[in-house]
This record gives sequence, C-alpha cells and structure tokens, in this order.
Amino acid sequence: MLLLRPFLKPFRYAFRELILHRRKQIPFWILVGFLPTFFLARFTVQHFPYLFVHVHGTHVHHFIYGFFVLATMGFIALITDRARRVQAFFYGAGLALAFDEFGMWVRLTDHYNIDASEDAIAIIAAILVFLVYGIGIVRRALPQLKKLRPRR
Repeated sequence: MLLLRPFLKPFRYAFRELILHRRKQIPFWILVGFLPTFFLARFTVQHFPYLFVHVHGTHVHHFIYGFFVLATMGFIALITDRARRVQAFFYGAGLALAFDEFGMWVRLTDHYNIDASEDAIAIIAAILVFLVYGIGIVRRALPQLKKLRPRR
C-alpha cells in the first residue's frame, strides 16, 4: 500500500477538486439537465400513457420537444456566450427528451422500441458521467503524476 500512496495522492486531489468545482463545468450542467428530464419523461410515459399532445389527429411524441430544445439551444449558443450553464442545462434536457424515444425516430415508427431507446440513454448517460467525472479526474491528476516522474 505504501508503494501506491504516491500514485493515489494525485487522484485523491483530482477527485476533491472535481467535486468542489464541478458546478463550474459545462458537462456537469448537461448531466444535471439530462438525468431528471429523462426520469421525468420515463415516469410520465409509463404512468400517464395517454398524456400527450394531439395536433390535427397526430400524436406529438416528446422527442419532437427535445429536437426543438436542441435546435433552440444550438442557435442561442451560436449567437451568445452568456448563460452557458443555463444553455448546458437545457441542452441536457433536450438531449434526454430526444434520445428517450431513440428507437422510434431511428426506426421511423410510432411504436415504442424500449430496448433501443434504453440502450441509447444508457450510452449517453455513461458518456456524460465520464465527461463530468472521468476526464476531469484524469485532467487534474496528470500534472500531479508528472511531478512524481523521476528526473534524469
């Protein structure tokens, strides 16, 4: 254990640094928008299956709302640098709404394809968690690890 201690110290430092300052990071806010929106969408679809908007006899699925949120956030991101965290939050929410019904829009059907949608959500969630925590830890630990290298 004593041999590992010098190598663990940089990762402990990086973890503390990342947890303390995570609210400043854009990927964190994307994750904060993504997860609750996804869970709320799943809850609504499972418990209130007849709660949806009809436009001229057409069922408007919530991935449409997600596409509009993503398009709006993309446009806002192009024209302003303000409120980046708010933009990231709504981008995450739009991403969750769009990809919650991934199986439907990839297969161009109105039948819920839960497996494909759940696979897409799991992959996106894993990528977001890695972006928020994994890359941040590695990025903060590398400078500390470089200090441990023996000099020649």
